[in-house]
Amino acid sequence: MNKLYCLGFLLAASAFDAAAQDAACPSLPAGSTLRWEAKAGDGFTVCRALDGERQVLGLMLTREPTVNLLRRNREEEGRIGTHEVHWYQPEIAAQTGERKRITIVELGEDRYAQVWVDAGNDEELRQLLAMAEGIALN
Repeated sequence: MNKLYCLGFLLAASAFDAAAQDAACPSLPAGSTLRWEAKAGDGFTVCRALDGERQVLGLMLTREPTVNLLRRNREEEGRIGTHEVHWYQPEIAAQTGERKRITIVELGEDRYAQVWVDAGNDEELRQLLAMAEGIALN
């Protein structure tokens, strides 16, 4: 009986961990066909929005930003939920011409969201930036 109780507890704990990780990712906009894949680390959670198996949008919730955004790579102005943002072309994408954007949102004291999109073309880039507007960051 004791072994059965321990096994049940371990199964419940692992299910709770998976649910807690998914809960850490904000809701995707209504009508989105994307799904989150979440991984938690020490002081951060990475949420990858997948279209099938391809990541098209990502989000990292962290205590401090891990990238420096260069003003010369600033591209579009926009919003994510209620937050006004500037989208930047990552340095590597600026060199290769890839359709990528990244921004950092300050959510509160020691709380940041780094958000990025990986588009295949200009139209998909516009769609993904519009979708990011519908993400409610708290």
